[in-house]
Amino acid sequence: MKVLAFTLLALLAVSAQAGKLTDNLIKLIPSFPTGFVINGTEAEPHAAPYIISLSSKFEKHAHICGGTIVNKEWIVTAAHCIVSDPVGMGVIAGLHKRAEVDERTQHRQIDFGRVHEQYSGGVGPFDIAVLHVSEPFEFNEWVSPAALPSREEIHEGETHLYGWGQPKSYIFTAAKTLMTLTTQILNYEECKAVLPEDAPLAPSNVCSDSLQQSKSACNGDSGGPLVVEHKDAPSELIGIVSWGYIPCGLANQPSIYTRVSAYIDWIVKIQNAYYVLN
Repeated sequence: MKVLAFTLLALLAVSAQAGKLTDNLIKLIPSFPTGFVINGTEAEPHAAPYIISLSSKFEKHAHICGGTIVNKEWIVTAAHCIVSDPVGMGVIAGLHKRAEVDERTQHRQIDFGRVHEQYSGGVGPFDIAVLHVSEPFEFNEWVSPAALPSREEIHEGETHLYGWGQPKSYIFTAAKTLMTLTTQILNYEECKAVLPEDAPLAPSNVCSDSLQQSKSACNGDSGGPLVVEHKDAPSELIGIVSWGYIPCGLANQPSIYTRVSAYIDWIVKIQNAYYVLN
């Protein structure tokens, strides 16, 4: 799958640069995000103080996914970001430039985590995981949480995606600074209607669409936040970057997220289980 996706994107890169994208090259493939925010813009420094960079090892941090701080001890991310036991993974909060770790950043180790028990391991629903950090975050202007939505709350209107990614679909190097993209939420029925018939879409997903060709959210960092921003109040985490159709920046398909409001009871259950055991 990864080799096929990379080959297809490489072919599309040549076509896009030449301005001769042909119909037979556009073959939509459901795929996990590739680490890009297509045609996004650089975010204001620390505009998303709740976003974290997740690494497979605490000792040597190498960004693999995004995630969202929801309180001083807990992070929410995508299940497909957790390839094995999450204990020992590393988290850095307070970043703007992805590789710039300084006095504003906070490095934490994961000491407990759970992937949703119904997640199949592929593209599809139940793509959510919760992670506990061994030392609480210290909240300040650079590190602070996003709010969880109400149980089964359905949002509409404008929303924002954040992630470290390259703003051009034909360049495969991740950007150094945090990127953002403003999108519009599509309700489930609208999203289902425009996706291929065999799309692995579930009511527990939420979709977004930039409504403009070549501007796509589906390649934002896996596990990263889709939020509704409020004036004088914390941003509300409504989605976790899950999957999309490639080449999404060219095919103009919606982006698919795990709808957080569908999993509030599950998140609380996992947190309570942790405190009972510890």
